[in-house]
Amino acid sequence: MARISRYVYAVIAWLFVIGVMVQVFLAGMVVVALKLGWDYHITLGHTLAAPLLLMLIFMYMGQLPGLIKWMTWALFGVYVLQADVLIFLRIQAPVLSAFHPVMALVDFALGVALARRAGMLTRQVQAITQAKIEAPSTN
Repeated sequence: MARISRYVYAVIAWLFVIGVMVQVFLAGMVVVALKLGWDYHITLGHTLAAPLLLMLIFMYMGQLPGLIKWMTWALFGVYVLQADVLIFLRIQAPVLSAFHPVMALVDFALGVALARRAGMLTRQVQAITQAKIEAPSTN
């Protein structure tokens, strides 16, 4: 079960990264291209909480190392700060609110780092398992 959970975690982490890239594209469609309203960006932004919650679940099910757990919680914290705190400070603290797109860079960087680490971990475990299967039995 732990092995499958690690694979699921890695896939979800990459889906989160893709979601962040789409978020930036949607923001560009609003600000630069003037082709869309903010509705798609807002909806996807709130939807990105789902893969993060799943990552939190699968990191424990997959018994991932402490660094990956810490980074996943950090990513979740950054996301909450970005999506549920900074964006709503436009009137009260516009300078703080301006960090909303900067936090997208942090989301992206942490997401890529986590997806890569999870992928490397699954490949290492797979290689170790394969080596055990191919090793001659000592019994």
